[in-house]
Amino acid sequence: MIQIEVNNVPVELKPQERQVFTQLINSMLPAMVGGKKIVELLCSIISEGGKRGIETTNPTYQAALWAMYQIGVRGVRIHNETNNADLKTEKTTEFDKQPFESHFTMGNITTGRAMVASMLLFTNRNMRVNQVMQQVVPQTIELMKPTNEAVMKSRLAGEEIHITAARYFMKMIEDGHAADSPEVRCALQVLADLSVAAFSYSVENKTINIEGFNEANACALAYLQGLDAEQIAQVHTRAASANARMRGAATPPVPMARRRRS
Repeated sequence: MIQIEVNNVPVELKPQERQVFTQLINSMLPAMVGGKKIVELLCSIISEGGKRGIETTNPTYQAALWAMYQIGVRGVRIHNETNNADLKTEKTTEFDKQPFESHFTMGNITTGRAMVASMLLFTNRNMRVNQVMQQVVPQTIELMKPTNEAVMKSRLAGEEIHITAARYFMKMIEDGHAADSPEVRCALQVLADLSVAAFSYSVENKTINIEGFNEANACALAYLQGLDAEQIAQVHTRAASANARMRGAATPPVPMARRRRS
């Protein structure tokens, strides 16, 4: 039996339906994109539940407690007067020690580990661009929607979407947008959301080369899309196979100048 203390009272944690975790991540990700910490958001949910008299068996309440448990919290004491919280934590590096794909088993999906792993990944991503690591700074939905639409609109007939996104990124650079501009950051996030881990480009030569895929990102994205544990494992295998092929043979750059819009 797994327990976590809430205001000094042990609460038993029970597996929850996947939809409950999906609703929780959808409600929390925008705030995390805005800079809020996961534990801060979870404490707010627990605090609000206590104020409203929500039963500890409530699915959403349970999901929030599961998420806290998965990041190492073993007890939380809420101070309603100050909206502060005291946490009893257990030092854990499980997320770093275990292969990322192991977080997406059926059991880990029903106990919140898959949700937490996905949230932590999508707010802490990096990508190698022209051999330099760049942070993928999370952008708001309002900014990403027009960018995603622009990328899809620019896709050429028969073109792989990864190439389309990389070509769009290069266009933003070519148009003079700075690396820290919203235009470039959104373009970089499109590539990250397609699980691209590394790519290179040359504005002068009009070439693009996808150099690797983010296997962890592929798993998390598959989870957020509703795939089950077996399907997520298949997605990981495909991403790993693609990377193995890239390591085995150099991939020639795609010449952008020769492409023609259909």
